[in-house]
Amino acid sequence: ALSSGINAEYGDSILVSDQAFEFANGAGFITRILEDLETPDVLLQLTALENVSRLSDSPTAYTQLRNLGIFKGVGAWVCSSEGARNANASYTVPSVIKLFAKLSQKHNVDMKQFCEECPEYLPSVCLLLESNDLSIKFACVDVLTLLNARVDGKQVLLSAQCAARAVQTISNLAIRGVDDIKDRALVALAHIFSSPEVYIPDFETKTEVWFKKCHPALVKDTLQLLSLPSPPRQCAAASLLANLAVHKYGIEAITQVPGWCERLVDRRYCLDREAQQQRYSLILGIKRSPVIEEHADREIINKLTKFINEGAHYRETAPTAVLEL
Repeated sequence: ALSSGINAEYGDSILVSDQAFEFANGAGFITRILEDLETPDVLLQLTALENVSRLSDSPTAYTQLRNLGIFKGVGAWVCSSEGARNANASYTVPSVIKLFAKLSQKHNVDMKQFCEECPEYLPSVCLLLESNDLSIKFACVDVLTLLNARVDGKQVLLSAQCAARAVQTISNLAIRGVDDIKDRALVALAHIFSSPEVYIPDFETKTEVWFKKCHPALVKDTLQLLSLPSPPRQCAAASLLANLAVHKYGIEAITQVPGWCERLVDRRYCLDREAQQQRYSLILGIKRSPVIEEHADREIINKLTKFINEGAHYRETAPTAVLEL
């Protein structure tokens, strides 16, 4: 049997040519990777995952690995009780989840086909969002962010039965999670509710259902984040609110929060230029909403207009006294 150390040495050499890959496959190297995933040795498991990741950098190796069914095997492994619940899950599961995300990006994999080949993958990611292990939560949130950055990824999530609960869980992390995961959860929600570049049937309807399942304080608390002295959190909060404001249900939720306009146009705590631009885009989006006048009076509309006319980076200056000599 090939040892973990030998496997690691083979990884780069197999990328040299198609012939080298075929030789390694014939020698049992690829089969050994899957066998190593089933061992109780976490180092062997991690080495096997690393080798799959390295091999998948090569288009030829990636294609052959996929044809051999190795990705389906790895996906099924992480969804099994042995994979997702063993003592080493905090080391191995994030690696597997991120591997699939890497493949979808690097090789522009059709996400619908990908999830059909490995139907356990997305439900597993959604389920593992509720893990007590923070590293697993991080990986799952990041994958759903990447998934929703693509039109085909949005389509896959819209058809997934696990989606509503996953969005609800992410909203809870954005409100009640530890600081390390709050920003990531806000960014994930921003991508989830962002309008796709092309028309997707039922997108508005289904995302509204998801939104109604979110934490009841999501919009109110996200508005409050705009006043925190943390530019990354201000940016994440403004991005989420801007993407919600594209939807009628989002405008309704934002304008139902007492003092929402005053909090938006208050520039005192927004000193970072990127955060200023994000806030400007948010207010511009609200002002341009076709339904804003149904939910805001003329005084509020005028405040939004004044903010927009002043520009993203406007700063009020204190008047200076001029002494006559």
